[in-house]
Amino acid sequence: MAKAKSHAPLTTAQQLGSLIKSARDIMRKDKGLSSDLGRLPMLTWIMFLKFLDDMEQIEESRAELRGEKYRPSVDKPYRWRDWAAKEDGITGPELLAFINQEEAVLPNGKKGTVYSPTCGGFAAATETADGGR
Repeated sequence: MAKAKSHAPLTTAQQLGSLIKSARDIMRKDKGLSSDLGRLPMLTWIMFLKFLDDMEQIEESRAELRGEKYRPSVDKPYRWRDWAAKEDGITGPELLAFINQEEAVLPNGKKGTVYSPTCGGFAAATETADGGR
């Protein structure tokens, strides 16, 4: 008689590992992301944006409970919840246009494009943000 497999709930680490593997599998299909060297910066950036938005939602709730105003680090429409977390969020060519062509205010107050976290994107954004240093 065969034993029935019990499916214990996944640990947080297992859930995160599964999510990362799934994202890597999807990213593997994109041009320019066929190697881990191409995927790792993008995956890191995506996770950072998600975690930052989660943290900011918690801080925003805490400030609201204290009766205080909260100023987020990332404004609309660039917050994770505004473009990635929506069921009808942007994907494909529309997402690429948003990243590569949408103008945003940089930390130095100048306008620039929302950028992709590839080596060229990081370098170009850093040069723009810090005056070319």
